Amino acid sequence: MNARYPLRSLLFAAASSALAAGAADPAPCPVHHDILVRSDSTLAPVRPADCATVGETPPEFTWPPQNGINTYTLTLTGPDGRSESRSTKHNFLFWDHALAPGRYSWRLKAEGAKADTSDPRTFTIAPDALEFVVPSPAALLQRARETPRPRTWHGESASPVSAKVVRSPAFRAMLEEVQNKMPAEVQPEPQSGSIGSNYEDTVAEQKRTLAAALAWAATHERRYGDDAFRRVMAQARWNTEGTLSYANNDMGSRTVAWTLALAYDWMHDYLHPAQKAVILGAIRARVKPMFDDAMKNLAASPYDSHGNVTLTLLAAMGVVLAGDLPEADVWVQEAVPLAVAWTSPWGWQDGGFGNGTAQAFWDTGSNLPAWQILRNAAGVDLARKDWVRNHGRFLAYFVPPGSPAGVFGDGLELNLQEVWARVSKAYERFAPSPLARWYAGAQKGEDEIRIELMLSAGNDTKAVALPPGVPDAAYFPSIGWTAMHSSLADPMRTSVYFKSSPYGSYNHSHADQNSFVIHAKGRRLAMASGYYDGYKTPHWTGWYKQTRATNAITFDGGQGQGLNERSMSGDITRFAASPAFDYATGHAEAAYGGALTRALRTIVYLRPDIVLVRDSLASGTPRAWEWNIHTPEHMERVSDRVVTLRNGPAILCLEMLASPEVAFRADNHFTPPPEGNPKPADQWHGVFAATGKTPEAEFVALMRVGSACKSGEPDAHATKIDGGWRVDVGSAHVTFNGDEVRVQ
Repeated sequence: MNARYPLRSLLFAAASSALAAGAADPAPCPVHHDILVRSDSTLAPVRPADCATVGETPPEFTWPPQNGINTYTLTLTGPDGRSESRSTKHNFLFWDHALAPGRYSWRLKAEGAKADTSDPRTFTIAPDALEFVVPSPAALLQRARETPRPRTWHGESASPVSAKVVRSPAFRAMLEEVQNKMPAEVQPEPQSGSIGSNYEDTVAEQKRTLAAALAWAATHERRYGDDAFRRVMAQARWNTEGTLSYANNDMGSRTVAWTLALAYDWMHDYLHPAQKAVILGAIRARVKPMFDDAMKNLAASPYDSHGNVTLTLLAAMGVVLAGDLPEADVWVQEAVPLAVAWTSPWGWQDGGFGNGTAQAFWDTGSNLPAWQILRNAAGVDLARKDWVRNHGRFLAYFVPPGSPAGVFGDGLELNLQEVWARVSKAYERFAPSPLARWYAGAQKGEDEIRIELMLSAGNDTKAVALPPGVPDAAYFPSIGWTAMHSSLADPMRTSVYFKSSPYGSYNHSHADQNSFVIHAKGRRLAMASGYYDGYKTPHWTGWYKQTRATNAITFDGGQGQGLNERSMSGDITRFAASPAFDYATGHAEAAYGGALTRALRTIVYLRPDIVLVRDSLASGTPRAWEWNIHTPEHMERVSDRVVTLRNGPAILCLEMLASPEVAFRADNHFTPPPEGNPKPADQWHGVFAATGKTPEAEFVALMRVGSACKSGEPDAHATKIDGGWRVDVGSAHVTFNGDEVRVQ
């Protein structure tokens, strides 16, 4: 027995695998063919998902809208058999009181151009579920209007203007920065021909403006109020129909409106009525198209990256301005409920974020101040909502401390250390948990004076140990992602990530179902390639989003999965985790849009340094199959079946144990290349390409992390057996049979 795989651990792992592979699978959930099943996968999902167990009470109810104008009546039957009904014009509904733990069923009746009723669906409220009752629209508005200013932090025990915060080094650093920038002219209205440049300039002025406004709120020193005032009034006069209009630059216009609203709240006692009127007029002009767009589109189709953040900030602006701006009362009553319903459309109760790790951090950082406002001035504590309180777990597993980059989705290649540190700390202060506390405490390099942190600066984030009992692997069913680490606590860990997602290649997601990523020793090793040089650039469309840019299967010269469609999706059908090994099985037939009749991949991670990947592929048309691999540095070809990958101290030996007859080739060319100055660094792209066409193919690949493909490694070979393969690696024996895996 190899010392790296103790017999006791392997026996425990084998038992765990047998259980996960079906020995005690629950009864399958029913398949429905009713009014809630729509062909358009971008429409609102059905929540709670059928047969789900939820950790909040009551859960929010959402469903895809029916055509035309409808009234929906939701009938809920509880564990005691009693039923209640509620009606709404919207395609979402918040139950008006907490529900006791137990199993519930619900059905929906739609009445409009025609009447129809759904099948019943069930969910279970967990015994330890947290109460999360959303106030009625009228109650939301009353609470907002009655909350004294500043509403942003009213009633918080950790107020950013408390004596403790004002004495802190971070606050002193903010005051020093404000003072240093006082002599400079205010930011001119951005007029560049570049949307990105205009947005970045707007964000830069937002930072300066809000720092000065917060300095005034905390100290009431006139010089800070004067500096904030000149910046606020300048932005209030920027053209609402020009380069920073909502139509021309949605994020830029949103940033200006958000800056003005927060400054209005924080400087309310500085501003004169005429000055307030100018600011409110600018906010009104910028928010109207935001509100019209959000309320028209997001209820039915919430999968809009910019739109979802806009909706959250719009809701918070309504709360901040209620009673002072008539339109804001409408924003509270209409936008706040919708924003709470779609806190994140990119995942559900497990906290996952299927639109990519970079977007997860960017969006969470943008949303946190708005979440603070909703809690403090509207009585909606999103920290009690399943997705929010579990989101920290997602961040910890997919960008653990010491990560060289993110994984999956636009921006995956970026090292966002400052963002990771800032957002993780601000998130932990909003929704604390032992895992979030460990994660935040392990992050370094945050900009301490950004508002996400300043608005929660009353709490200290200190380094703590990883809580005992936290597993080294995790699966997030709502997004179809798995993370498998040699040791989550070790920044020099080996990390294996696998994805087969119901979000497909939509929005910021890529055509990378059944793909994997491996990091080791703080370096990217087997990675998704390319650069986020902009949204819908030639490189983004022609390479970065493509299957051939990832560690996934292509055929016939780089043909892969469909682009920009949720329906081009994957599905993880098996997952097991144990101290000795983890595995996941994904199906990606839908992602290939009918080109393949079988696209099954199983990835097995044997701790600490062995990764096995088995692919089973079929097509009605003979294909020249391709097994892709990418890395930052030059690949060393040992043979057509053996390749060495290196990146600094990280190294990996890849051996194709079983496959069709293949020839290996590698190059460092992007087609088309990324834009940017300076030119982005080269990356290497390898492919084990079948030399002939066949209707079916099997690949079994072995990757040894830390090995340079030298002699002396434990023997490894793959043997075809009835229904699958048996792989022997030293004294470990792995059997693949359909979706199932056995390890001995």
